[in-house]
Amino acid sequence: MSAFDRATHNEGSFSAVTPGDTVQKYVISAFSAITWYNAIELVILCLTTFHSYRGCYFWSLFITSFSLIPHVLGYTLFLFAPDVSRYISVTLIVLTWYCMVTGHSLVLWSRLHLMLQRPKLLNWILGGIIVDAILFHIPTTVTLYGALGGSPRWQSGYNIMERIQLVAFCVQEALLSGIYVYETIKMLRLRPERPRRLFLAQLLVINVVILVLDLAVVAIEYAGYYALQVMFKPVAYSIKLKLEYAILGRLVQIAKGPSLNGLRRAPRPGRIPGGSRGAGTGVGGRPAGCG
Repeated sequence: MSAFDRATHNEGSFSAVTPGDTVQKYVISAFSAITWYNAIELVILCLTTFHSYRGCYFWSLFITSFSLIPHVLGYTLFLFAPDVSRYISVTLIVLTWYCMVTGHSLVLWSRLHLMLQRPKLLNWILGGIIVDAILFHIPTTVTLYGALGGSPRWQSGYNIMERIQLVAFCVQEALLSGIYVYETIKMLRLRPERPRRLFLAQLLVINVVILVLDLAVVAIEYAGYYALQVMFKPVAYSIKLKLEYAILGRLVQIAKGPSLNGLRRAPRPGRIPGGSRGAGTGVGGRPAGCG
């Protein structure tokens, strides 16, 4: 029996977590609580960090952060509340999954505008994100709804698509992060001061942590723990979004040059989609509406 079947199948119907598995229930409950806590904090942080609420970077960051709350609610209903219509919980899961996964890729893409001044390449990257969303969101959604009917063929199809999309989006995010790191290294070559080398080391560590989180999600899925994987994934995304603010802080410092130590201010980079200066600062020293 597949991971999806073991996690959700009970006498021909989709139901809660494996009966009697108290440890699994506690772990899933802990994952839910962590995600909700992080998501609420992220939404507040997003609203208080940005000087203006506009642009792709702000909205993708805000929507992705907020989507974690209903996404976990959908899976909580799906796994723990069999009396609730499975179509309601799955619809909630699917819609927020779009926002969480592709939304996070748009966060990474928007951030690239601080470092990458090649509009054509940025447009190609955006096109790739859109194509991936169509190729992997739609088939996974179709097979998931088909699997709700209990058909073994649909359930098998969903299990295959679940693993394919998981790896595909992991690779997509790794590529986006890789491009960002590469462009950051190029910028720091022009500014070889020790503080900037330290920034680069910190940024590389952050991206390694993000990659480890992605690999952990994939590993849990391939180990056959479907219920744990779907609940750990929003935890991973909430941590990645928190790290995004650490990256944003480093980007602002690098892009605008030394500001607090009295050294020369470097020219600001280009604009992030939406018209705001990503490297500028807003009221009270907060980042301007970076996107």
